Amino acid sequence: MTAKPSPPRIRIAVVAAALLLAFLLLVVQLFRWTLFAPDAYQPASHLPADLASTAGRPRGDERGAIVDQHGVPLAIDRYRWEIWVEPHLVPRGTEAELGSELVQLLGSSLIISPEELMTALREHKAGVVTLAKEAPQLAGSTVDSWDRLDVSAKAIPVRYYPQGSLAAHLLGFVNAQPRAYYGVEEYYNDYLRKVDPPFLRSDAQAQAVYNGLPAEWRQMLPSATGQDLVLTIDRRVQHATEQVLADAVVRYKADSGTIIVMRPSDGAILAMANFPTYDANQFGSTNADLLLNPAVAEQYEPGSVFKIVTFASGIDAGVVTPETIMTDTLSIEIGDRLIYNSNQRTFGEVTVEEALVRSLNIPTAEIALKLEESRFYQYVRRFGFGQLTEVDLANESPGTVKVPGDELWSRSDLGTNSFGQGLAVTPLQMATATCVIANGGLLVRPHVVDTMVFKGKIHKPEELPVRRVISAKAAGEVRDMMVQVVEQASYAARVPGYTVAGKTGTAQIPISGGYSLTETIHSFVGFMPAEDPVFVALVKLDVPKTQPWADSTAAPTFAKLANELLRIWHIPPPQVAQKP
Repeated sequence: MTAKPSPPRIRIAVVAAALLLAFLLLVVQLFRWTLFAPDAYQPASHLPADLASTAGRPRGDERGAIVDQHGVPLAIDRYRWEIWVEPHLVPRGTEAELGSELVQLLGSSLIISPEELMTALREHKAGVVTLAKEAPQLAGSTVDSWDRLDVSAKAIPVRYYPQGSLAAHLLGFVNAQPRAYYGVEEYYNDYLRKVDPPFLRSDAQAQAVYNGLPAEWRQMLPSATGQDLVLTIDRRVQHATEQVLADAVVRYKADSGTIIVMRPSDGAILAMANFPTYDANQFGSTNADLLLNPAVAEQYEPGSVFKIVTFASGIDAGVVTPETIMTDTLSIEIGDRLIYNSNQRTFGEVTVEEALVRSLNIPTAEIALKLEESRFYQYVRRFGFGQLTEVDLANESPGTVKVPGDELWSRSDLGTNSFGQGLAVTPLQMATATCVIANGGLLVRPHVVDTMVFKGKIHKPEELPVRRVISAKAAGEVRDMMVQVVEQASYAARVPGYTVAGKTGTAQIPISGGYSLTETIHSFVGFMPAEDPVFVALVKLDVPKTQPWADSTAAPTFAKLANELLRIWHIPPPQVAQKP
């Protein structure tokens, strides 16, 4: 008869088996990590030394790089080094040598005194003693390379904006948590951080092409994370736009301003500037009111620039043509409201083209009456107002458009809405609507990301038109009318040698009980060269105080901007056919 093993022997056998199993699991896991994921633990050696080292940093906090069209870094990770010592692990007899070496290596980044460090080492205190939270790159990488247990270093990614305040509202920022706020950073947060970005799950929306990265991108891309963004903006164009805007706000003593530059053919945003602005590296000390991007988040009554929408709608619907004769009277009553021209004058019989050139409210309202409520607001929606443009920026506002059936809508709104009063738009909506005229009647989706670089592969979303809004013929006729606006009225928007199409707006600001009698918003929307537009631009100046009309503020600002863009892009004047 075999004796049963004693209880102590059973316990020993169980413990031994458990330890063996744990050891085997550890070996398998180490083998899997080494074989299948070796790159996860390699530094990005292709980056500059102060940005490249990723050793010791926690996975998950790093973010992909954001660069402009030419690979110029706009948002990247750099690393701050934390260094600490555990005195109870320091070998006896080495305290003085280690202390001296650490003091010399850390220098001014040491956050305790050398005496406190030496005391902690000699006493072999238990626990961790933090030595530096912002150690230099050399010190951090040196400590990280040491093969010892008593001193450690960790690199922690910190978001950095190398261009300072450039495109701050468009980019947004990332705080220390890290959490992204505003702009591209917030909108693309999941892509910039996660291994499985939701933006690339559908091949129908993004075609992956890999031919190697363009040489001009290779300095910064791919980043350590391999999930990067190339924007549609060019640093030179963005800088010039910001400078033109800042000069205009100061010159005309405006409270603030916005300029948007777009490519009308596909909706690419080439520049987006707001003033005042801020430095994304200093967001913590910035007034919170400055952080929101006014170009996409703030709505305003556009005034007469909106007339191009009404005229285009009327021409497309066939209720008027540029040559249609209309009678401009002293006033017109719509609903319960009398409508006058902005200058309180009447011009009698005018063509539709003359009505736009003179920016007359009464003929504009009459076009809306001819369209009637259903068609007018259908066109307003088709141009993109009262809804999101779906731009790839966070915090976009849809604007405000009341329509028949809404509690606060009245028939008088049909008249006032026709010339940009009683409805609210964002600057981006107005610029996008102008693109419809510039590109032959098609609505495009505005966007700021040109290319997504994912693990070395180039994903370039296909930018198709959203819809046809008006016919190409109607768009061409409105374009020609806008050229006459500049040639006959808004002289300050002219650019010698080029044909400019544009429209001004001087909008009253709504206040409780009516409209301000002293404060206005000046704007100009235009594109050029008119016959083959390279860009559409919107200039908006809030409460300028030196001039009463946009013709003297926003229009010359557009011309100044256009000259800068033509210089940067080296666009020659159109060839004029020579007479035989």
